[in-house]
Amino acid sequence: MFKLANQVLDQYDDVTKDGLKKLAAINPKAYLMTPSEHGKIADDDFALSVITKQAQKLNKFPVDTADNTWLSGQFFEMNHGKLTEKAASIAAHFIKKAYERFDLKETPAVAALSKEASANVYVEGESDKAPERHKTVDMSKFAEVQAIGDNYAVAQYTFATPAHVKLGSMYFEKFASEIPVAYRHKYAAALQKRAHELGMPPLKGGVQKYASDHYSGALDAHIRSRVSLVEFTKPDLVGPLNKLASMKKELTPSEFAQALHSIDKRAGLDKHYGGYVKDPFLATFGMEPNPYSGWKEKTASGTLTADDVKKVSVEKYAKIKEYFGKSVADELKKEGVAIFESLPDDAKEVIAGIANGQI
Repeated sequence: MFKLANQVLDQYDDVTKDGLKKLAAINPKAYLMTPSEHGKIADDDFALSVITKQAQKLNKFPVDTADNTWLSGQFFEMNHGKLTEKAASIAAHFIKKAYERFDLKETPAVAALSKEASANVYVEGESDKAPERHKTVDMSKFAEVQAIGDNYAVAQYTFATPAHVKLGSMYFEKFASEIPVAYRHKYAAALQKRAHELGMPPLKGGVQKYASDHYSGALDAHIRSRVSLVEFTKPDLVGPLNKLASMKKELTPSEFAQALHSIDKRAGLDKHYGGYVKDPFLATFGMEPNPYSGWKEKTASGTLTADDVKKVSVEKYAKIKEYFGKSVADELKKEGVAIFESLPDDAKEVIAGIANGQI
């Protein structure tokens, strides 16, 4: 088979208009989009998204409108023989779904070739029995960490199937410590995104740690420890750290971690990752959503936030110990809101009074 990039497959490849002229006699009202309009169609509005051997993306057979779906079905009828069996089955599946959506009559090739597919992505050069072959694939192919992290098309090509994703995850678990911190995140994020595209459950372990969508409940403590380290050596960075700490609602966890990494490098803290400073991605990301994000408790002494509870448990530890004993003081310091919520209402009022300076 020739490279797909050289083939006339759909209506937008038909530069000579030979196929379109024939179809115009059948359906003269079918609208062919302009190049500008065609360029705005989303990747998942094509029946087939090919990742080439050069890690470029070729989107074929648009199915975003009734006209495009009808034309794609007709061109698929004429050109499906140029595709591998796997690529043809993927394209047929998504054209068939679009037929149903727009109440169009199914063509014979679509009916015959359609097979269930979880995604419209086809990786050029992969055999139709690739999953079995991939079980023994050389893991060195996953070592192009920078290319995978910087270009998601490369990640799609590399992690072509669930088997590839699992091997990529194994590679990450084994070699993460040798990967630069920023690329640990990028590589893990690409793996997690690809797993989702292929209908796999979220990856666990190191990938989950470096590709989380959630803030860690301990992030503020990591920021405070950084402030204490730089306030004498790099005092000009105390302000940026505190400013960043206040921007969690404006930034995604990934954006926050990358900004923190930038400050760490300016402060020279990146030399101490894994020692007395946790790297910015592990410091920022939580394995699960923080259940107390946005938590507030109204008391007679005022409103407490999760940060207030954490602060009073540390700064007023001695007074809390005096009122409730060492066990409660230690647990409140360790678990914060989780312990506060378990206390009787009168105990909550006392802690709120301590926090607000009334006791």
